[in-house]
Amino acid sequence: MVLTFPDPFPDFRCDRALPAVEADPTQMRQVIMNLVINASEAIGEKDGQIIIATGARECDEPYLRETWPNDPLPAGRYVFLEVADNGCGMDRDTLTRIFDPFFSTKFTGRGLGLAAVLGIVRGHKGGIKVYSEVSRGTTFKVLFPATPRQAVGPSPGEAASEWGGQGVVLVADDGEEIRQVARAMLEELGFTVLTAVDGKMALALFREAHPRPVLVLLDLTMPTMGGEETYRLLRQIDLTVPVVMMSRFNEQEVSQKFLGRGLAGFVQKPFDLAALRQAIRRALAEEAPRPPAER
Repeated sequence: MVLTFPDPFPDFRCDRALPAVEADPTQMRQVIMNLVINASEAIGEKDGQIIIATGARECDEPYLRETWPNDPLPAGRYVFLEVADNGCGMDRDTLTRIFDPFFSTKFTGRGLGLAAVLGIVRGHKGGIKVYSEVSRGTTFKVLFPATPRQAVGPSPGEAASEWGGQGVVLVADDGEEIRQVARAMLEELGFTVLTAVDGKMALALFREAHPRPVLVLLDLTMPTMGGEETYRLLRQIDLTVPVVMMSRFNEQEVSQKFLGRGLAGFVQKPFDLAALRQAIRRALAEEAPRPPAER
């Protein structure tokens, strides 16, 4: 699969002669995508530069102690991925909170995407170093332990089994970062994407869209018009379009709100590409029960 990058398009400075790492390809794409989107938001509307670099280095324990998520990492050889931008940068207080999933600021573009990155890196027994200076920019350096094993790519059968879709998906979320991350993921899966900042805009786009969206990805909590009200009104327009709800609440809490109402799926924030793919694949593969018309 090919990653779709936002503007500005990154400058690649990659070392091709790297040792292997034991990693999930889908999650690695997720890390790159989230870090590049984060860098793009930090640059904002001005001209800027994003650099993606890779390499390998020996890391001692003192160096590794100053990494997120503060898990003890053994000294040794690590492969690194760097994503650097010359955007707004961050002060020390912001740096201490960037991986909190509920922390985000309009000017730094941090939030759920970085929390997802941290979770993936922790799962791969790696670490993240962050260098930032206000008005100068930020560099994220992601470290993965090298392995002596030879790199193995996916078999032809595994590559062919990677699911993709087609058609238009409408995404409604008041968070710019979530909209960008969802757009990048959905485009990678093969969809065309429309985005809305709230329920009212989503309903207007749905009515006007030609062809009609094949699926709606809807945030539960939005200003102006939330996900529950939007879902009710959407069902008055189209009884059959699959709707996948996204929320920071867990699935059980959300499901209780939509019992018997034909909700096609749920994905919890922060989500990665694999979770979104699974939710959408299920929603599109199964004939969703026709809900009663809501008044």
